[in-house]
Amino acid sequence: MYQRDESKFKQRTAILIDGQNIYLSAKARGAKPDYSVVIDSMVSREITRAIIYNVSPEGIDQSKFVQFMENLGFEVKSKTPRRLPDGSIKADWDMQIAIDAFSLADKVDVMVILTGDSDFVPLVYALQSKGVKVEIVSFIENTRPELISAADKYFEVTDQMLIYD
Repeated sequence: MYQRDESKFKQRTAILIDGQNIYLSAKARGAKPDYSVVIDSMVSREITRAIIYNVSPEGIDQSKFVQFMENLGFEVKSKTPRRLPDGSIKADWDMQIAIDAFSLADKVDVMVILTGDSDFVPLVYALQSKGVKVEIVSFIENTRPELISAADKYFEVTDQMLIYD
């Protein structure tokens, strides 16, 4: 039987970025994420969808960031955080990321998810059960071992992927 040589075909790839997780992890290093490096590293793949899930606090103009991401080819989904009765602030994208990832599963070969959030471990397994290879890109110091081991591939965010102030 003929085996398809995957290296000769562009892998259909979706990129999903947990914007708040990556931003806060980069900020802890005194940097900002350079998302253009992420796109540049995917040149051998067919990017079918690229989405960043952005938290947009009231009173902060993010129009330049949104325009920059759109120019890179990302769809930007934004949400304003809400204040809970206990005074804490919530702007969680986990459920929407999971819904979008699962809805894209039959359209891609690879799902690249930028997050260190271990809440996504069940999503990784669900995508794999549908035949999707899952790659996680995150800051090692903010990533639980179970997320790393669940992924088909894991890539640590390096200094080349950051912009230092």
